[in-house]
Amino acid sequence: MTIPDKWELIGLALVCRNDCIADSLGQVPAGMRAIMRGAAFQAELNACDALIMGRAAYDAKILRDDRVRIIVTRDSKALEHKEGGWWWNPEAMPLENMLKVVIPSGGRIAVRGGRQTLDYFLTNGLRRLNICRAESVAIMNGYKLLDGCDRKTTLDTVLRDRGLILAERQLIDLRAPVSLSRWTRRLV
Repeated sequence: MTIPDKWELIGLALVCRNDCIADSLGQVPAGMRAIMRGAAFQAELNACDALIMGRAAYDAKILRDDRVRIIVTRDSKALEHKEGGWWWNPEAMPLENMLKVVIPSGGRIAVRGGRQTLDYFLTNGLRRLNICRAESVAIMNGYKLLDGCDRKTTLDTVLRDRGLILAERQLIDLRAPVSLSRWTRRLV
């Protein structure tokens, strides 16, 4: 699905060195939570007009602020404005219709991963994906960022298979250390 150019969807995710986003209980390690609250990750979010996030990420209460927030959930009939932001069910309301209501003038929208949220947007309008990687953190038997990632199939392989190309990879925090990989959609 392509959405009009007035909305730019940019994925933003944080993984550990083995492509996990949380442990087997769904908990994000303290070292990764600190990176989410750090300047580089927050700068990526601050450059956007709105934030789309999964219900689990919202419930984790890692990021609480005054951003326009869209929470992806099956618990909404279609689109409802209530505590925390807009609660949207993509099965009940198309993406473009939701964007017309929540951000009618267009803009840059961060899509914060979670597996289900990023899997949905990788096939529905996501143009870029920025992945911060906590290079010193490993989570054994944790939740991988995307469907298709496993012990043998890396996140990089899954992204290439889904039509993205690695545009840039750089170390953005020498102390932690944290790298940033910028993936873009192949032009057809």
